[in-house]
Amino acid sequence: MSAEGVSVSLQGNEIPPLDGGELADLRSHLDGSDRSAAIRALEIALTELGDGSTLVWRRPERKLMGVIKPVAAFRDGRGRICRQIHYSIALGDYMREIEGAACRGTDGNWHYSG
Repeated sequence: MSAEGVSVSLQGNEIPPLDGGELADLRSHLDGSDRSAAIRALEIALTELGDGSTLVWRRPERKLMGVIKPVAAFRDGRGRICRQIHYSIALGDYMREIEGAACRGTDGNWHYSG
């Protein structure tokens, strides 16, 4: 799975890539296993949930929790299936909310933008 930012078009509006500082801040709070769990949960939500459904996941030993809500599916200008998502992650007192889109590439992996 790739975590690279890719801009996509939705009804003529450009969805900008996630700010690099925001991603760096989030990554600095999560260890490798946290990031793996967060990406796996996102992959499950994108693949298995309908629009408006919510996936809540937890890692109690780290006081880590995530809430993922796919809100809309669409096709981008290249014909890829994409999903708009809202993702909240909390680690103790630290919390970050991210909105963006993920598009499924020809390799079957989801590619994210914010």
